[in-house]
Amino acid sequence: MTRLHHLPFSPWSEKARWALDHHRVSYETVQHVPLVGDMRLRVLLRKPRGRVTVPILEDQGQIFPDSLSIARHAEAIGTGTPLFPAEHATQVQRWHQFSEELLNAGRGVFALKQADDVQAAQAALPRKLHPAVRSLLAPVARQTMNLFVAKYRIRDSERSHRPVLERLLEGLATVLSDGRQYLVGEQLTYADLAVAPALQMVRPVDKRFMPVGPGGRKAWSNDDLAERFPQLLAWRDALYEAHRS
Repeated sequence: MTRLHHLPFSPWSEKARWALDHHRVSYETVQHVPLVGDMRLRVLLRKPRGRVTVPILEDQGQIFPDSLSIARHAEAIGTGTPLFPAEHATQVQRWHQFSEELLNAGRGVFALKQADDVQAAQAALPRKLHPAVRSLLAPVARQTMNLFVAKYRIRDSERSHRPVLERLLEGLATVLSDGRQYLVGEQLTYADLAVAPALQMVRPVDKRFMPVGPGGRKAWSNDDLAERFPQLLAWRDALYEAHRS
């Protein structure tokens, strides 16, 4: 049985799902609950200490512990056009690294906003709750987010997340300024699958393709960046329409 442990609204998990779907690999999903579900991941990975994260893929006794290894495994066992063409291997790897930097910076901006802003923390709570209950639970939501911040040591680089995010978006905009459809070559590669979901923290993609996390579109959007880089969102949306519908 092929089983994917994932977080539905996580861009990292989306990279893995997209690669599996592209290669038509059948799998079942197990939804991870942040912090609460970490013990199950530790058992799965046989890792009693240190950070544990999703996505993780189980397949015939093998464990693939991140998006990149999952995508490479999907390519090895699945069908469809290659996401890691040999002639573009170096470029695809560079874009993978770029996407990780972009995601880490975006996560830092989002998490600190949720941890430091009472209203943002309150907005992350389920909308069906009575306003009075939401107010009471806001400190709990902030504390939970602070645990998340601590897990990823986000405050270690507190002042750099936003500048790094802007610099990376500017670099991506420069590359795409020639009107290209794909980051590498003339067809979809893992470079595209890695970078497109990383724009989720600028403005979320349509919910047809991926659910939005706590707080909804407002919490996950950075409107000033969305207005500054509309061409990046247009590229991302076109890619989803063409290859994720």
